[in-house]
Amino acid sequence: MLGGIHTRHLTRGLLGGLCAALCLPYATQAQEDAGPNFRFGLSTGFVTHSNRGLDSPRAGSTTELTTNLDFALRFATPIQELEITGNVGLRTASGADGDSLDQGIYDPNLRLSYARQSRDARFSFDLFGAQRDASSTFLQSIPDSANFELLTDDGTLLRFGFDTSLELRRRSPFGVTLSAGYTGLRYSDTTSASLTDQDRYRVGALFRFDLNPSLQATLDTGFSTFEDEGTAEGRRDTFSIDGRLRQDMRNGSASVSLRATDTEDGTRYSLSGARTIELPTWSVTGSLGVTRGVNGQTFATGALDVSHTLPNGALTANLGRTVTSGSDDEQQEIITAAAGYSTRLSEITTFNVNISYTDRSDTGLNNDSSLSTIDLGLRHVLSQDWSMNVGLQHRISEDSVGTKARDNRLSVNLRRDFSVRR
Repeated sequence: MLGGIHTRHLTRGLLGGLCAALCLPYATQAQEDAGPNFRFGLSTGFVTHSNRGLDSPRAGSTTELTTNLDFALRFATPIQELEITGNVGLRTASGADGDSLDQGIYDPNLRLSYARQSRDARFSFDLFGAQRDASSTFLQSIPDSANFELLTDDGTLLRFGFDTSLELRRRSPFGVTLSAGYTGLRYSDTTSASLTDQDRYRVGALFRFDLNPSLQATLDTGFSTFEDEGTAEGRRDTFSIDGRLRQDMRNGSASVSLRATDTEDGTRYSLSGARTIELPTWSVTGSLGVTRGVNGQTFATGALDVSHTLPNGALTANLGRTVTSGSDDEQQEIITAAAGYSTRLSEITTFNVNISYTDRSDTGLNNDSSLSTIDLGLRHVLSQDWSMNVGLQHRISEDSVGTKARDNRLSVNLRRDFSVRR
């Protein structure tokens, strides 16, 4: 998996690890070791798609037989915590997309998380690496990418990097949080020329001002550098500053924020207000705002999130429209709508349904794409350690020229969980 990473990328990882090692002595030593907690799970099953790659015209069905092992190893004391998590799978695939999928080991990932705190400070460090099928990468799964072309391409995507933060003066009316990170994306065996290797470096500083017990002001500043090996312009720098005022209230909170983002294409300004209402079984958060894009065009933005706790389940719904920078730092407009329902049919059986719609467009360009999904899931507990999961999914994608593609997915798997604690 690491063979495709150049030496300079390994150097960045080593420097990140060195940064963590230098910062470990920051807080006082732990008084005693709380002991490790080890958990792992084993699952096996099959997945079948009618059009896995969302091809138009449809290429045919694909069936995968899979076995997955995931684990989490955690060491914790009152002042520090170390957690190592990972997953690796074995797969055999046949059908239309069978030749383009990795046979044998697939989708390995590993994450190391460390946190240490003292009375008035906290340090955290995350190191991660993951490889997966590019055609399995959904828009919501990769924070650094919002490109729908990932849904219809073959090949693999390797994502790796680190995040670190240092929070100071946690108990004081004035506090500072410093952060830094790096994310690299590497594509291999893809057919689309737009899927090229990318690097993003970022640093930030958050300043907190507690004006009184219920009123807080924050100033969040950030700088990022984006490099795309497939574009002529190469490096793109972005600087952002976000001021926010938050008032805690008896049944929730209210806030107002002003944000300015300076990019290579111009400066984008956003003003928004939000209100959160918390009730015994309801939670409602709404926001309204306006954004002036880099080309001078004005957009109305907003979001609404609602959740309701039921006697045997929960109901959620959200709706949003935002204007932001995409994976390549180009301005884009994203509209999302989703609803979910989950319920406990019995003491050992649960059922859930989720519906979502996402529309993405590059502002000023005729480059629109959308994705709609409907998911049905059933989980049945067979014994104390064993469970069975059955899922149905229907997907519809549409590109800027109106070409639609559909896929139906059926998955069945058995899972066993183990837990060991000293």
